[in-house]
Amino acid sequence: MNGYQLIVMAFASAVIVTILWAIWAIVRSSDLRLKPLWIAGSLFGFVGLGINWTKPDDLVLLFGVMVPAVTGFTVLITGQTIIKAGLPIVAVAALIKIHFTEKLDDGPRSGLE
Repeated sequence: MNGYQLIVMAFASAVIVTILWAIWAIVRSSDLRLKPLWIAGSLFGFVGLGINWTKPDDLVLLFGVMVPAVTGFTVLITGQTIIKAGLPIVAVAALIKIHFTEKLDDGPRSGLE
């Protein structure tokens, strides 16, 4: 494995963890409305990285919508394996929204409890 492959694998792993964490937080949240839309939006990747796994000479910055956020496929004619991972912006937004909503609900703490 070269450095580009490690970068894509680390990024793809972080994307998968972020999506799973966001779905778990969305399901558990009591203040979030339209949960099915938040969950569906969490599966979309928007800005990400891609690589031709069979000949990893270039790391590609991707712009656009990717569903699912992490995708791998083989081009049958050339035999190249392509791996793409996109940042799930909706999942990140949901995590931020849930985090700040819970902070506001908890109120200030004195530390004496």
